[in-house]
Amino acid sequence: CHVSSQYPHEIYQWCDLITHFASQAGLSPDLVAAIIYQESGGNPEAYSKSGAVGLMQVMPRDGIAKQFQCINGPCFSNRPTIDELRNPEFNIQYGTQMLRRLEDHTGDIREALRSYGPMDVGYYYADKVLGIYQTHKQ
Repeated sequence: CHVSSQYPHEIYQWCDLITHFASQAGLSPDLVAAIIYQESGGNPEAYSKSGAVGLMQVMPRDGIAKQFQCINGPCFSNRPTIDELRNPEFNIQYGTQMLRRLEDHTGDIREALRSYGPMDVGYYYADKVLGIYQTHKQ
């Protein structure tokens, strides 16, 4: 396990999955743990008011998120379902891959986190996650 023991049990219980999928995506396990801490507090059943699901609060293609419309149709039509995202293993795998793609696209983890988080908060979300990361990392 490569997640800092500074994280509470609710996060640390997912240590093996976090370590595996963060390492696979070339991300810091402590950074992924910080996202889970911020997003769901470690609750795999978490469901936000905007419709995001699971440990890493990924927007699914169904549920409330189905109503979000982008220029070419539903915004999240290529995303997994709510049921898929409630599976902790699937959620962490999908969330880490999504963050990896965002970092590859932006070239910067802070920019990637800004894109990962809520669209209407600027850098607040990114800085919050990075703060959690700095406080808890090994």
